[in-house]
Amino acid sequence: MTWKNRNQNNVVEFPNAENRELMEQKKTLAETVLSIEKKMDCPYWDIQMFHDKELQVMANFGETIKFTEKTASRIAAVLSTFILKKQSEEDLFKYEL
Repeated sequence: MTWKNRNQNNVVEFPNAENRELMEQKKTLAETVLSIEKKMDCPYWDIQMFHDKELQVMANFGETIKFTEKTASRIAAVLSTFILKKQSEEDLFKYEL
């Protein structure tokens, strides 16, 4: 008897049938991307913080999401600022110990 790896998560697509879970995921992704776009388009974009859900979407699908050039550069600026703030906080705590 030969051993075959089986993928237990196979999805069988039936013709003319909707995959409700996939549709829900696409809807959630679109809503999250729209939320990010709105945040980066407002006049006070530089003080906006991302929610965990938005960060997760950008981490998982960032390469495939098409942002406008302005939005993409603003996202990079906000994330860079956040990283620098965290580094300076860590340095401050390191010297206090």
